[in-house]
Amino acid sequence: MGHNIQSIKEACALALRVWREASAFFFSIELWLMVLVAMATVGGVFLAFMGSPFSILAFGFAIAYVGTRAVLHAKRILHWPFI
Repeated sequence: MGHNIQSIKEACALALRVWREASAFFFSIELWLMVLVAMATVGGVFLAFMGSPFSILAFGFAIAYVGTRAVLHAKRILHWPFI
């Protein structure tokens, strides 16, 4: 990584600096939408395996995410360049 850390204090300072730089991503809508879609997809597969018609709702949510994401990018609410 290129970091020459000699003490615990330096390691804590580096961890704090990395967290501050990455916190914008962790608190973004984009990340939480991706997590929600992943959970819906896993839940949909489980419900489909169990034969529940609720799996259609879970998969519908995951598919609707693509359209919602496009709208949110168009309105400049999302700024992350992920696909």
